[in-house]
Amino acid sequence: MPKKILIADDELPVAEMIKQALDAEGYETYKATQSLRFYDAVREHHPDLILLDLMMPYLEGDDELTLLNMNPETRGIPVVIVTAKADARQDLPRYRQMGVADIVIKPFQLDRLLQTIKGVIGPPDPIQTTLN
Repeated sequence: MPKKILIADDELPVAEMIKQALDAEGYETYKATQSLRFYDAVREHHPDLILLDLMMPYLEGDDELTLLNMNPETRGIPVVIVTAKADARQDLPRYRQMGVADIVIKPFQLDRLLQTIKGVIGPPDPIQTTLN
C-alpha cells in the first residue's frame, strides 16, 4: 500500500504542484485547500505524513497542530511545515513538541521537499506486482 500524504495549503497552485510531484514519486496524495476541512481530511484519509501551511485563513497552522495533538488517533502523524513565514525555523523546537518533523520555507526547491519527506517517512513503497 502506498504511503499517504495530506497537503494542507490554501494556495491551490502550490498544493497542485506538490501533489503532482509526489504522485510522480509514487506517494498517494490528498489536498486540503481550506483550513476548515483540514481535520476532516486527516480523519478521512489517515495520512502517513502531513504537509502543513502555517498561514491559512480561519484556522492557522498552530490551530491545526493543536487539533491533531488533542486526539490520540492523530497525535502521532508526522508533520512537515511548508510555509512562506521566513522566520518559522526559529520556532522549530516549539513545533517539534507538537509533532513537527521539519520546516521547509517557501519558495523551496522541490528536491529539498522530497528529501525532507523521504527523511521523515521514507521513500514511497515499491509498486507490488504479481506474476500469473
